[in-house]
Amino acid sequence: MKTTRAHALAALLTATLLGGVALADTPITDEAKRHFGAGVNLLKDPEGARYEDAYREFKAAYAASPSYKILGNLGLTAMKLERDGEAIEAYTKYLAEGRDLDPAEKKQIETDLATLKAGVARVTVQVNVDGVTLRDQRVPSRGDAVNNQYGPVKGSIELGLRPGHHVMIARAAGYDDQAWEFDVAPSAKETHTFTLTKKGGAVVAPPPATASAAPSTTSAPPPPPPKERIRPVPTSVYVAGGAAAVLLAGGAVTGMMALGKKSDFDKKNDGSDPDGAKSLRDSGKSLNLVADVMLIGGLAAGGLAAYLYSSRPEQEVATGAPRRALPRFTLVPAASPAGGGVVASGSF
Repeated sequence: MKTTRAHALAALLTATLLGGVALADTPITDEAKRHFGAGVNLLKDPEGARYEDAYREFKAAYAASPSYKILGNLGLTAMKLERDGEAIEAYTKYLAEGRDLDPAEKKQIETDLATLKAGVARVTVQVNVDGVTLRDQRVPSRGDAVNNQYGPVKGSIELGLRPGHHVMIARAAGYDDQAWEFDVAPSAKETHTFTLTKKGGAVVAPPPATASAAPSTTSAPPPPPPKERIRPVPTSVYVAGGAAAVLLAGGAVTGMMALGKKSDFDKKNDGSDPDGAKSLRDSGKSLNLVADVMLIGGLAAGGLAAYLYSSRPEQEVATGAPRRALPRFTLVPAASPAGGGVVASGSF
């Protein structure tokens, strides 16, 4: 759904809601009008629609006056924030309770609703203490991470999430944070229980089912830190790349020396010193052969480095863990009466 459609929808609902037209059994209060108007203005911000702030305003407007006229914009902002479960609920009520909806708008919302229902993943989260706040981060393959917050949770909550890779963190005052990293597929159903520990290590049992049930405590290790996926470059890539650089540079230097020998041979080959001319010719041939071998080897090492780099495996590491330092290479030119090249030195 494009931002231009969001602005058009916001303008339409502003005219109908703030103009005083409402369901007879759902009077629109001044408080609801204020929140709704603020939400519309945030959608029409010149620097770009501010969906998160607008979502909060539409939620407040609907809490003050639960009119179906607010649900269109509430569903739109929830969808933009990837709160897919809430978007489905808002759009479903909007279509069911809406009167005289614009046909184009109705068709678009029906399309968005069908797309949301086809992909939404239902995740049930249970907590062992009341008042837990859940912070969910979806990490897409491209673009910025998407963050949402839910709660406070009492007992359990069902969330409609966008499929993909998520990192969810449960937080409560006086307790250590606990993280859950997971991948969820379209239309999947998942259940997870957060068992928070009090700061200091004590585990709090879930709230008792009856008044007579007594909670129990045990000790447990702190939760593991959140992890992230990386593709580190193996040492073999640097070795192959360094070898390619050394061989190519050495081939270039040796080739230049061979050209110099050929030039000397052309000058010497005048019949005055046959033995000297033959020696220069033999030396030039040897240098040419060495240059060819080094250039071919350099190309092969470069191809190997490219293959090792593109096929490197993915690993999981703790968030914020130090990265391995890159190896360092030094190329030093070298020459001798019999030939020349470069010498490489380095450390890992």
